[in-house]
Amino acid sequence: MKPPSDTQVPARVLLLDDSPLVLKGLRAILSKSPRLFVVGTACTEGEAVALVRTCQPDVVVLDVRVGRASGIEMCRVIRDSKPHLGVLFFTANDDKHTLRSAILAGARGYLLKDSADEAIVKSIEIVAAGQAIIDQRLTQQLLAWVREGKRNALRERMDDYSGADRKVLSLLAAGKTNKEIAEQLDVAPTIMAIRIRNIYKRLSVSRRSEAAARFVQWEKESLAG
Repeated sequence: MKPPSDTQVPARVLLLDDSPLVLKGLRAILSKSPRLFVVGTACTEGEAVALVRTCQPDVVVLDVRVGRASGIEMCRVIRDSKPHLGVLFFTANDDKHTLRSAILAGARGYLLKDSADEAIVKSIEIVAAGQAIIDQRLTQQLLAWVREGKRNALRERMDDYSGADRKVLSLLAAGKTNKEIAEQLDVAPTIMAIRIRNIYKRLSVSRRSEAAARFVQWEKESLAG
């Protein structure tokens, strides 16, 4: 079967699923797009590995499970060996942990199997262009993961500071002067000035207002988490 003639070279797509019915349906759907060309289909991990090597696809479309094989692990292997190759998961699995694992494995796309034909074609075209696409029905899960990661990152950065440094930051946020902070913590003013300068440097700020704002943000995120 020859690629469709078009002014733009169609993206080469490899389909991987342990269901021949799914493969047949996908091939039929993608045949309607002049921008996509199915270079092969595979039902097993072994077949997929061989076709990735011989067919040189631009995009691999696969499920999170292919028989006994893990699609997530296959994605990781593919991306490690061919970083330019786009992987799009086409699955009925809407579990948030699986979605996270797919993204961390290097997938550029994650689409649910009950998607409309137009959405399937468009998603593969987007991945072929080097961009990312997530089924819009999973947007809330993705945003929740991002927010959770942000809170954890802020918490980890705050944990990098000693209790004494966090106390200094809390007093800065309370509007205390360097002298007042030194007196309250029973530290020589010159030593306190050096400590505060070091805190500024670690925070990559130059003013006490910025340091105070960073501490307040940490506190808010900590309470929200």
